[in-house]
Amino acid sequence: MEGRDMNVLVVEDEKLLNWSLASSLSKWGFDVHHVFTGNDALVEIEKSGYDIVLLDYRLPDVDGLSVARQLRTRQPEAVIFLLTAFQLNELPADVGLIDSYFNKPLDLQQLHQALEDVPRRRA
Repeated sequence: MEGRDMNVLVVEDEKLLNWSLASSLSKWGFDVHHVFTGNDALVEIEKSGYDIVLLDYRLPDVDGLSVARQLRTRQPEAVIFLLTAFQLNELPADVGLIDSYFNKPLDLQQLHQALEDVPRRRA
């Protein structure tokens, strides 16, 4: 799959990881936007529609699940992948807001495979 016609928002406060993800996604053909805080993500979500959101769980201003809750009300069809250093069972019960999660450090091959599966998820 090539990412043509799919918009991705990367929400990650670790600058090196943010830029690395944005670079990889661009190479894979996605239209990528990236921000470093949850509040910036909410502003960006208001401005544009996104097919996929890669969302850090722990952000400096608001937690990723708070962003996910607001995203679901504004763009319910968006696929949300949570990025976390925690195990899933350590996260709050409302983690059902997300479509999948990835532990840090990220396995880019695993992420790429999940992105290839997005069109099937949306069908």
